[in-house]
Amino acid sequence: MFDWLKRRKRKDRSYRSNDDWISGLENPPDEKAVQELRDVLVRGLKPALSKYVDRELDQFVEDIAQDSLLKILDNIHTFRGESKFTTWAMKIAVREGLTELRRKRYDDISIEDLKPDDSDEIFSLTMADGEVGPDRSAHEAQLMEKLMRIINEELTDKQKRAIQALMIQGLPVQIVADQMGTNRNALYKLLHDARLKIKNRFEIDGIDPDDMLNQL
Repeated sequence: MFDWLKRRKRKDRSYRSNDDWISGLENPPDEKAVQELRDVLVRGLKPALSKYVDRELDQFVEDIAQDSLLKILDNIHTFRGESKFTTWAMKIAVREGLTELRRKRYDDISIEDLKPDDSDEIFSLTMADGEVGPDRSAHEAQLMEKLMRIINEELTDKQKRAIQALMIQGLPVQIVADQMGTNRNALYKLLHDARLKIKNRFEIDGIDPDDMLNQL
């Protein structure tokens, strides 16, 4: 009875603050909050993914928005309030969309054919927060530029190919191992050494590498 009354009371709420979103989406989620968040995701996903979807963009975005809603509701307890809730949710949705695109395409992709410029762009999109202030956005852009420069300057060709294929393009480990003529354990060792090089370079430059490396 009390839950029903609370939900009736929430129907006229405008979901603007982080607290409003959390209150509206926690169990039992309010239908109005779910619908509003779904609308936010659809509006944001269309421009974010349009470049990578050749046809039926609207249907693809609708499907990704629905899948992302379920993931967001399941993981809402992990939201730490360090950004706007819609920014956090959109980041999950964009990653979900890119992951699905990679899953559909990896069988036809050879790591020899991956384009570095496209990889940089997809990597930046995957890590982007979206609705952030100009100062933070500029700072993250500088870190991204430095990270890509370190990858290009410090890593061996094999390490660059592995990071590009696995962590940027999202190809499965076994596919990358087979195409590189190696095995999973050797590939993991290659990636470990690459991450260590990146971390050491960031530390030399006086930058905390943890936030960046957590994305790799």
